Amino acid sequence: MVTIRPFKGLRYSMKELANIEDVVAPPYDVISPQEQQALYQKSPYNIVRLILGLKQPSDTDAENIYSRAHTFLETWKQQGVLQPEGTPALYAYSQTWDNIERRGFIATLQIEPYETGKVLPHEFTLGGPKADRLALMKATGNILSPIFCLYHDPQKWMESLLFASPIPTNAIEIEDQDQVLHRFWPVTDPHIFESLQTLLKEKTALIADGHHRYETAMAYQAWRREQDHQESTPSGSFPWDFTMAFFTNMADSGLKIYPTHRVFTSLPSGWTAESLIQALSNYFEPTAPEKALFWVQHGLSEKQAYQLKSTVDLSAMPESLRTLDVALLDQFVFQTLLKQPANQLKQDGYLEFIRDEAAVRTLLQEGALAFWVHAPSVDAVRTICESGLRMPQKSTYFYPKLLSGLVLYDHSLQNASDEAFKQNQFSKSIG
Repeated sequence: MVTIRPFKGLRYSMKELANIEDVVAPPYDVISPQEQQALYQKSPYNIVRLILGLKQPSDTDAENIYSRAHTFLETWKQQGVLQPEGTPALYAYSQTWDNIERRGFIATLQIEPYETGKVLPHEFTLGGPKADRLALMKATGNILSPIFCLYHDPQKWMESLLFASPIPTNAIEIEDQDQVLHRFWPVTDPHIFESLQTLLKEKTALIADGHHRYETAMAYQAWRREQDHQESTPSGSFPWDFTMAFFTNMADSGLKIYPTHRVFTSLPSGWTAESLIQALSNYFEPTAPEKALFWVQHGLSEKQAYQLKSTVDLSAMPESLRTLDVALLDQFVFQTLLKQPANQLKQDGYLEFIRDEAAVRTLLQEGALAFWVHAPSVDAVRTICESGLRMPQKSTYFYPKLLSGLVLYDHSLQNASDEAFKQNQFSKSIG
């Protein structure tokens, strides 16, 4: 059973701000150094100061990006720039681009170990980002950005509950720099809460984006329970037993996945682009474009389509991965030919995961070697993850990204002794 509940969100006050666009930002892990500087300059209250603060040469263990995030957050609360929602809510959230609309909602999700099968990952994580996010969470006591979860509902009950009526007048509308229109508004109807809780209790939540943040929330939960001697208290008893999550339906036509290409800007010792392309013939062969498993391009040469040779033994690979181009590249190019996993090749500065085609073409002009891949289907992602497997690192790109700064999950507003928190505990009894 997936357990969700409404919460008292901490939100920017429109009375205190000239423009909401000035204070929101993309997720921390897609903000470039140039974008970070630009967001700092947009407003003294931009959420980037919390999610991705600027480091200073004078930083110490006591004074650093985490302590400054805490100070900014508490100051903004005292100034009324950030204010709590008057009543517990969940938040309808739609994003529109290129005549496509993706619809969903933000609520809090009860944290579950992956082993329970209630919340599933679709890729592996790295230790560095989790340590960073945990330090930030300890400093602020807040979930500053939602994770992104998928569930499957062909009947589309959520869509009929939240999006059948006209958009309310209290909705926030923001057009970002990519011309994506974001619409966001609170929903306080208890009947809608209960309907969505009933819907989700029969589903599995698949993490599409935010694995590091989810696992950080798990680590914070364990740390906070240990600090407060709460280890034996049932799960779901405290605000830190939940994290903030955006939910969207896998059956919605607005859910789009885009490819993440593999680009070598250089190669390990002993390899050249020419020798690696030649070595591909051990496992792959050129084919017509319409049959391409993937495409290879070196520098300004033409793209060449490749397919897997029929003689290659795939018996050691799980069946659901045998037609996935990024899995086959991982297995036969990175692991077998180069004898290094993709993450290691990236850490060593050889490999880049790039979503933007223009960025790939720029590197090709500089002599890079690119493996152009397909976007996996939603059904493929679901099948792989529900079978207990994970996708290779950076296999999916769910676009558009969720904005940070629309709402924060402040643990101090959900105190277990607070009546508002108690009133929301009916979410645990459903099912």
